[in-house]
Amino acid sequence: MNANPRLIVYGNSVFLAGINAQLEQTTSLELITIESAYSDVVDQVRACRPQAVLFDVAMGYPDFAVALLYEQPGLLLIGVNSNSNELLVLSGQREQAMTVADLVHVIQQK
Repeated sequence: MNANPRLIVYGNSVFLAGINAQLEQTTSLELITIESAYSDVVDQVRACRPQAVLFDVAMGYPDFAVALLYEQPGLLLIGVNSNSNELLVLSGQREQAMTVADLVHVIQQK
C-alpha cells in the first residue's frame, strides 16, 4: 500500500491556514505544518521527504528552496499568492546543456 503524498505547509500566514484547513477536509494528502520561525527548518523538511512544499509568496521565499530542489529533484515548491490567485511552481527539473544552443533550446521549449 502506498502512503499518501506528503505536503509541507511552510509558514503561518492566515492565507496558508485557510488552504491547510481546506486540504484537511478535501484531500488524502499527509499534511505537515512547519513554522518558518524554527532554526532547523531545512533539517525538518529534509527529514519529512515531502513530495511538495507549499509557501505563501507574500511571506517571502524559503531560504532552503534551491538547496532542497538540488537534493530532491522530484520535489515541488509551490508558492501561493493571495493577491493574484496564482501559483508559482518551482521544480528541480534538470536538463543537459553542453552549449549555449542547448540553453536556448531549453528556454524555447518552455
